[in-house]
Amino acid sequence: MAELVNSISFQDNYLIWLLAEADSDQSIQIKRVVEAPLPFVISYENLTKPAAALEIANRLTSLASRNGMTTENVRFLLPARFGLVKKVLLDQYVPEAVHEQIIHSELSETLVSPLDDYLIYTPQYSRENNFLEERLVVAFRKKLFALFRDVAANAKMSLTQINLNTFALDALFRRLYPNMLGETMLANFTEHGVEVTLSAQSNFLNYAFKPYTKSLQKIDELDDQQLTDYFVAMVDDIQRPGSVDFPLYSISQIYLFGTHLREKLVDALQSENLPTTRILNPMEVNDWQIILNEKNLEDELYRFIEPLANAIM
Repeated sequence: MAELVNSISFQDNYLIWLLAEADSDQSIQIKRVVEAPLPFVISYENLTKPAAALEIANRLTSLASRNGMTTENVRFLLPARFGLVKKVLLDQYVPEAVHEQIIHSELSETLVSPLDDYLIYTPQYSRENNFLEERLVVAFRKKLFALFRDVAANAKMSLTQINLNTFALDALFRRLYPNMLGETMLANFTEHGVEVTLSAQSNFLNYAFKPYTKSLQKIDELDDQQLTDYFVAMVDDIQRPGSVDFPLYSISQIYLFGTHLREKLVDALQSENLPTTRILNPMEVNDWQIILNEKNLEDELYRFIEPLANAIM
């Protein structure tokens, strides 16, 4: 049975609302895509203001009214950098009963507020690393989670999910390319930096946000050569951070997408000494049927990968 999904992806000062109908496990119809600025830049300081939820809700209500969007089965997608995605190394000989204590101890050294201020969960993930076990832990501020629930309530939306983009992107990639071998970098170009999701055939690997510059310059302030140099150095740093003797990752391919990706930059990156690099284009996947009600979306589908991933989850 077909399911209608309203997938709303948030970035710092921008949102994309994708209305889609999922007909089967490998078929989806994109009915409409709406883009709009947010009423303010999303930051912890702005989101703690009394009227923050209502302001965002009013923007969503206005968009729904003007563009004929529905408010049922709504899924919010937030940048993973709004929370904390962290690897914790555990000695394989340490009893399972004390794992939670070790994880919370490491989080206490990283987070700026008490642990009680966060929702903490450990996704199903385990990876061996030099005779230690890598475990994944995610922390998300309770106030931030509550705020987006209030946004939905004020907009009279039926909110069914709040997801972090890195996990939705990882799941989308492995559904589109179930037989892809090796480790893959998914590079999401945003206004101030690239959100990196590392994925393998059977598991999520890691997440990182890499700003274009230390001063958080916008991508529009940088030319293609500066971005090319940044990207090449960033890929090298992810594989060989610091002075490690052996690479942490062996990236076989890189997929590029995002609202701020420049097509000319793709050509420049493909001429560099990088793993195979291409635009992430779900329309090229033979095993999937993606129907576009708006034909002009085909050339720009790479800009809407985030809300598409959230709709397919």
